Amino acid sequence: MAIARSRFYRKHFSSFSHIRTIADFENLPFTTPEHITQDAGSFLCVSPDEVSRIVTLATSGTTGKNKRLFFTESDQELTIDFFHHGMSTFTAPGDNVMIFMPGQAPGGVCDLLARALHRLGAEGRIFGGISDYESAALALKKFCPDVVVGMPKQVHQLATAMGFGFSCKSVLLASDFISDDCVSSVSAAWDCEVFTHYGLTESGLGGAVSCRAHSGYHMREADLYFEIIDPVTEKTLPDGEYGEIVFTTLSTKAMPLIRYRTGDHSRILSKRCPCGSIIRRFESISDRGIIKCWS
Repeated sequence: MAIARSRFYRKHFSSFSHIRTIADFENLPFTTPEHITQDAGSFLCVSPDEVSRIVTLATSGTTGKNKRLFFTESDQELTIDFFHHGMSTFTAPGDNVMIFMPGQAPGGVCDLLARALHRLGAEGRIFGGISDYESAALALKKFCPDVVVGMPKQVHQLATAMGFGFSCKSVLLASDFISDDCVSSVSAAWDCEVFTHYGLTESGLGGAVSCRAHSGYHMREADLYFEIIDPVTEKTLPDGEYGEIVFTTLSTKAMPLIRYRTGDHSRILSKRCPCGSIIRRFESISDRGIIKCWS
């Protein structure tokens, strides 16, 4: 579909007409953030009237151009479904969930997460990103959530400021680099179990999430195909070796991305998770190339 409908991929893959094996696929040229910045519209595989959500991300480059990403309603439904199943690991029907994330507009991450929680039978209360920590602390004490979702640095600062005056069942940290110290500090301050998530706006927000075994991130394999590459040689690496995370969207309609370089680093764990799931896992993500803000 991408080659047939996307102006970018018709040109980008013009020399690769026969793709029949994984080896053929691994010879395809990469897609980079710069490609999107230069001409996001050339990636579109649907008519503009089928686009229900456009996200604009500021970049750290020198071109001054922002990155634009397009999603259809069905693309966002895939994200809601992933959030629904991911949150169910540590959220039960009837739970109250406080959401400390940016992206409060319709179709933004907070809205999609709240809709996923409703589907789960839980209630999501959207606070937004934290700029006023006193107000955030008051909201926690008033709402008394069972589960808290937020960005690592903000949740860590909030937990540190509140000390031991609050507790909850579980916390999900997402959208930024997550250190072991951050996890242990939040867990100790709020007497809770801390889960972690890896995702990019480009991947449709969801990417991979930890389970109760806390032994890596289970990948969103129904919608994304992940590779680990050597960032210097650009060759695909076997499981167990560290390199750069590259992904390909499998179900996205508006703006498929093929072999998209993230700048983030990890490795794919080869052994089955202690939780028993057969879904592949990343080790903890390190060296995030560009922080991907959800909106």
